[in-house]
Amino acid sequence: MIIDIHGHRPGRQGLDVPGFQWRLTSLPDGDISPDDVARILRESAIDRMILSPTAEDMGPTAGQMRSGNRRVAELVRKYPDLFYAYCSVNPHYLPESLEEMEYTVHELGFVGIGEICPHVLDFEIDSREVRAIVEKAVELDVPLNIHSSEPTHFRGLARLAKEYPTARIVMSHLGGFRFWRDGIAAIEPFDNVWTDCSAWVMCTMGAFETAVTTLGARRVLFGTDFPLCELDMAAYKLQHSGLSSADRERVASKNAIELFRLAL
Repeated sequence: MIIDIHGHRPGRQGLDVPGFQWRLTSLPDGDISPDDVARILRESAIDRMILSPTAEDMGPTAGQMRSGNRRVAELVRKYPDLFYAYCSVNPHYLPESLEEMEYTVHELGFVGIGEICPHVLDFEIDSREVRAIVEKAVELDVPLNIHSSEPTHFRGLARLAKEYPTARIVMSHLGGFRFWRDGIAAIEPFDNVWTDCSAWVMCTMGAFETAVTTLGARRVLFGTDFPLCELDMAAYKLQHSGLSSADRERVASKNAIELFRLAL
């Protein structure tokens, strides 16, 4: 079994917002339905996926944050055998974000908070607002997935991990396409931080293997950043990574099941 812990629910083909451009031939033109997303997953080597909204649904308003989460919830409701959900938050709307966390976890069964994206919404990882979100996640007993693609991201994340040792934090993208060595080193001291191999770092020579060697297979999670990356390409890399069968099973699914307490 392979569980992708880092996917996004695309709303339409050809998303084009600052810093993000993608187009997948496997997705139809125009609006993308829950059925389209489910079909892509069923046709791939990946069995399940934890979804958050795409960048277009992360803000800039509290209403967009809520509607993005409802779009993800719609997909999970229709295909509970395929998908789980993250609650997207916006630190600029802190009261609304805390309320949304409470509602989506308790009423909708969301399994985590994220992807928390400082590069999309323009905030500091270890700001007062993000600290309040981390505290709420600890109270709700769910992990956080925090985007990390540059040193300010993973250094701030490391400060949060130190300050909140009971928080369960995922550093996405191994710390970033250009900075994965530094990202892995930054989180190495903190047993409450995991990392995922989503986006292009999965195909960067040595990055994935270094994460497993440095952190141990227990702290590395499989992810793709769908729809930014094709699913089968990342699955092939995992399957041919040279890991032992036990370590490959950990990264592919066992860590995700344990960390997010997934019901299968």
